[in-house]
This record gives sequence, structure tokens and C-alpha cells, in this order.
Amino acid sequence: MRPRPLFIENPEHDRYVSLVPDGDIEEILSKQRTKIITLLSSVSEESARKAYAPGKWTLKEVIGHMTDSERVMSYRMLAIARNESAPLPAMDQDQYVSAANFNKLSWEQLLAGLDTVRSNTLSLISTIDDAAWVRNGTVMNSPVSIGTIAYGIAGHELHHMKVISDKYL
Repeated sequence: MRPRPLFIENPEHDRYVSLVPDGDIEEILSKQRTKIITLLSSVSEESARKAYAPGKWTLKEVIGHMTDSERVMSYRMLAIARNESAPLPAMDQDQYVSAANFNKLSWEQLLAGLDTVRSNTLSLISTIDDAAWVRNGTVMNSPVSIGTIAYGIAGHELHHMKVISDKYL
């Protein structure tokens, strides 16, 4: 079982990590994977193209953002686990969503991508040993541990699932 981070290096990360219940992070991420795909597979292509308000992302864009964010966070875990010493870059979420054209992709394709990325995240976590799990790297000029990133992935999904449930479904 991977321990919950005892110390969150940056308060910005705590907003997501604090949403995650206690428990085995691999089990939490795996259960999230099943839950989100099951819930969203019943959403129609038409509904997925809608935003809940002007200037807000469509549901397709939200899922694309979640997928891209998890890709970036998983890369950060990999880099830190492999002793990368260079600071890792920030991610401008609006730029990523704008450049991706998620609304041109099918809903099925977006859900498959989200599912695949989570599978890859779980595979990566299974390769990280205990010594690396607590290792810190630098992201956006701030220290962060692999454990904080992993719990941040789960918390990021919880945050967006609340928005999806409250505003889109």
C-alpha cells in the first residue's frame, strides 16, 4: 500500500490531495477508473458537446483536460522516480484545451483515452519502489513528491467529477 503524503509541499496541491479519502491510492485510482467510465458512457454525443454556461468548457473539453492533466502528472511522477534533476514545466490548461480541439473527437474516443491514460498511470505507479515514492522533484519552482502527485491525480478527478455531476449531468 502506498502511503498518503504526510506533508504537502505546496498548498496548491493540497486543494486536490485533501479531496482524496484515506486508503490505497492504487485501489482508489482503479475504482475511479471504473466509476467514471461507467457513469459517462451513457452520455450522448450531443450532450458531451455542450457547455453548462457561455465561456465554459464542453463536457468533451473537460474530459480531454482531465486526460491531458493526468498525462502530464504521470510524466512528472516518471521523471521524479527516475531522478530527473531539472525543474519540470507548468501546464497551461486553457492553452492545452484550445489546441487540442477535443470537440472534434468522438465521445467514445475521449472516454477510451481517459481509460487508457488511467491504465497507464496505474502501470507506472506499480513500477515505483518505496524509496522513489517519497522522492521530491521540482514542478513550477516548487518541490513535490511522487505521492503528492499520485494523490493529486485522484483529487483532480474528484474535483472534476463534482463539477460534472453538478453542472453537466
